[in-house]
Amino acid sequence: MASQAVVSMCSIIITFTVVFLSAAVEVSGFQLLPTNNALYTRHYTRHYTRGRTLFNSANNDGVTAEAERLLAKAKAIREELGNDTEKQQQQSGEVQSPIQIQSEFCLPVTGSNNNYRLYLDVGREPGTWMDPRWGASGRRIECTIDVSFSSVDDAPEEEVWEEITSGLIKTVTSKSSKVSPVFKLQHAPFARLRSGFDKMKIDEGGYCIESASKSSTMRFCLPVSGTEGNSSASYGDVSIPKGKLYFALPYFGTSQSEGSISISKKEGTICVKQFGWNTGWRREESRILGVFRAVPLEEAKRRDKF
Repeated sequence: MASQAVVSMCSIIITFTVVFLSAAVEVSGFQLLPTNNALYTRHYTRHYTRGRTLFNSANNDGVTAEAERLLAKAKAIREELGNDTEKQQQQSGEVQSPIQIQSEFCLPVTGSNNNYRLYLDVGREPGTWMDPRWGASGRRIECTIDVSFSSVDDAPEEEVWEEITSGLIKTVTSKSSKVSPVFKLQHAPFARLRSGFDKMKIDEGGYCIESASKSSTMRFCLPVSGTEGNSSASYGDVSIPKGKLYFALPYFGTSQSEGSISISKKEGTICVKQFGWNTGWRREESRILGVFRAVPLEEAKRRDKF
């Protein structure tokens, strides 16, 4: 009878130890780690084995002392499990921290108020000197480019490629016009084609202001990688050639209070320089590639949702 009583007492103490451990972990707000966790498995196995030994060779005095020791170990296991869980939560938080990704179609931070989105519409235009087969089907290529003009009054005279400078000067048709220095044009790394599924690389560009007696013109240039040879971005017989694209829009001055420029919202022309015989002898010609519009960037983002 005494032996059965001791066995029952051992069973109760071991059950109480397991229940206490589970309840303590649950109340503390932690979850037991999976059984393959090395710390949990090692401690649990050791205490379970010891409990079975007590069960098989019970002793009244020994049972009480060992039960107290097991409870103390259970408390230590709970604290260790809690520390491991906190570490896992911290590590998980680091992995799940938000990562800001800069789109390759977006402008770098410029601090300028004169940010615009250019809407290019490339295709055959009346009077163009492009090859007769180019764009004969009537197909078009549409894309957008984000650019930033500094105020002409305070624009830094950053060094611009000599080719860009000489190319822009050649687009000035009137010898009586005054031309500002050529400034570096900030722009997104890529033009956005096919709703962002295709792209066209853009290299360093520049811009200047041509001032005539009655009007002024904003002229700027952007070298591009083109779409020729890129089957995913081609549109049959129409393409954007690799090289420099030249743009022109009427310029209405700069606001003295805000430092913002004012340019026309109407369509301007996009031209490329190519050699041909359309003037009677072989020379570099300016050929119309398409048209474009410039829309303030904030307004364009509200409308386009990108």
